[in-house]
Amino acid sequence: MRPLTTASKIALLAALQFTNMCSHAQGTPVGTFDRVTGQVSVQAPGGASRLASRGDAVAVGDVVATDDTSEAGITASDGTRMTLRAKSRFEVTDYSFDAATNAGSFVTSLLRGGLRMVTGLIGKTQQRNHRVTTNTATIGIRGTDFEVVVVDTDSGDMREGTYDHVFDGATVLQIASGEELDVPKDKTGLALSNPRPGEARLQLLDTRPAFIRGGGFDAMQLLQTRPQMIIRPVR
Repeated sequence: MRPLTTASKIALLAALQFTNMCSHAQGTPVGTFDRVTGQVSVQAPGGASRLASRGDAVAVGDVVATDDTSEAGITASDGTRMTLRAKSRFEVTDYSFDAATNAGSFVTSLLRGGLRMVTGLIGKTQQRNHRVTTNTATIGIRGTDFEVVVVDTDSGDMREGTYDHVFDGATVLQIASGEELDVPKDKTGLALSNPRPGEARLQLLDTRPAFIRGGGFDAMQLLQTRPQMIIRPVR
């Protein structure tokens, strides 16, 4: 066997360091389930699926899934409140939070369905580090109350893509090309998966789609936090 060259040693060391960083990230505590209705499952990386109950922990790498009639409410340690809608699948891909400085990062991935979020301290102080990703878009967060829905097929007036409705505050909807769309309060941004010829991939809708709604856990769990958690955009 040939000895490793200096360049190979550097590449191997970098790969090992990256692996260690990823391993450390997985399993990092994020928060807890504060409400669960119906059947909600959680699967840790490489582990068996388990049913979630109120008070159970959520960690980086966990995939949370709801069935046809269930919802899950999750509170992160920075105060972010989330409601995962029915027929949804969601993962926290990165999380860190220092309570002493309010610094950290928070990246989640909505794989299917809908997620409503009211941002906490990371969304206030580290906005560039707080975002939600889907298969078609990334939502940048500006201290806000918003809902993301992933539609996976075209059906009538409902188009396949990522919908981003802002209840309060503002978001930025970005696609892989780098193109961005500012989404203000009471508007819905849409990142189409399959735009028609001559159609913009990013669109700002004036009317909130019927499938994006309040209700469920929102009144109890999310909206009561708005005076503490929402930052109004500077005008």
